[in-house]
Amino acid sequence: MEQSVDTFLKEARDFLDGHAEHRPDGFPDAMFAQFRELPDPEAWRADCVAWQRLLYDAGFAGLTWPTEYGGRGLPSAYALAWADLESEYDVPRGLLGVTLEMVGPTLLAVGTAAQKSHCPAILRGEEVWCQLFSEPDAGSDLAGVSTRATRTDTGWRVNGQKVWTSEARHAKYGYLLARTDPEQHRHPGLTAFIIDMTSPGVEVRPLRQMTGGASFSEVFLDDVELSADAVLGEIGGGWAVAMTTLGFERFSSFGRSLGRLVRQASELGWPDQSTREKFLDAVIDQRALAAFEAGMHRRLVAGTPPGPEAALAKLATGMVVSELADAVAERLGPRLSLRDGTVDDWRLVLLSAPAFHIAGGTDEIVKTMIAERVLGLPRG
Repeated sequence: MEQSVDTFLKEARDFLDGHAEHRPDGFPDAMFAQFRELPDPEAWRADCVAWQRLLYDAGFAGLTWPTEYGGRGLPSAYALAWADLESEYDVPRGLLGVTLEMVGPTLLAVGTAAQKSHCPAILRGEEVWCQLFSEPDAGSDLAGVSTRATRTDTGWRVNGQKVWTSEARHAKYGYLLARTDPEQHRHPGLTAFIIDMTSPGVEVRPLRQMTGGASFSEVFLDDVELSADAVLGEIGGGWAVAMTTLGFERFSSFGRSLGRLVRQASELGWPDQSTREKFLDAVIDQRALAAFEAGMHRRLVAGTPPGPEAALAKLATGMVVSELADAVAERLGPRLSLRDGTVDDWRLVLLSAPAFHIAGGTDEIVKTMIAERVLGLPRG
């Protein structure tokens, strides 16, 4: 018999209290982990992997995933309750975000039995994956991918370049989108593949961000050989596979995390009326975002998957981060240049704010999707 959500939450809180520090109003590091400069990236990687293995062993990994692939087969209400609760604790996050939230669900949705067999290792933290979508010349225009996959006697040969690939330097496998039909210049010519990141011809070069972090990389693919069974989904069906993945990516849950940031900002004191009003605008928009996401959560629990309207939350997240960053920058002024540790988190918020308008599709791309799929407007 399935335990109630309340009983599950009590067990989850007991587990977290025994293994992590409770910091309900701490800095929402999960939102900004990919931008933070790490003094020891390998130690951070080891901590993230160890935490994921601990979750797996305790039964708190893959809550909604099928039991045959290492999950617990629970309804979405349990995963949402766990996510809300875990966000109150100081635990190592970030490394496996793409792997667990995007790649794993995609494998379960469209993968073959052999491809799905990776899922237990993913849940145990033994496999880090990356998503090889963005390219230097394509930007957020995913249909403009030019990396080529050419048929060979044994499978495929891949040549091209990807960029802004999260945690590629730690990844064992990649989920690659490439063009398999050069005669098709948009969606029909794309195919998704699984690639071993240790294969000959794969070169990963970390990219240093202005925040000091280096979680993104550019990836060069030079005559990389893939077997025939590396295709994920159907040949020529890469666009459908990518849309499946982006459906998971664009389901935002940043509203509550930003609430923690807003509560910290309120402690800065806002004596100047103009600056205070800017801060209050961010507070209002954060609360609206949290309420909007709560509605999406309720629909998800009721069995309705997030539709294209979830892209609105993505836009709102970028807007709130930028509003808050601008208000804090005006409030702190030159203090943001101090290197005494007192403003490091706020400097990170300020420098990383532009990325929230780009990651997961630029605001312009997302607005076009909303116009066409939500509002039903004609294509321009």
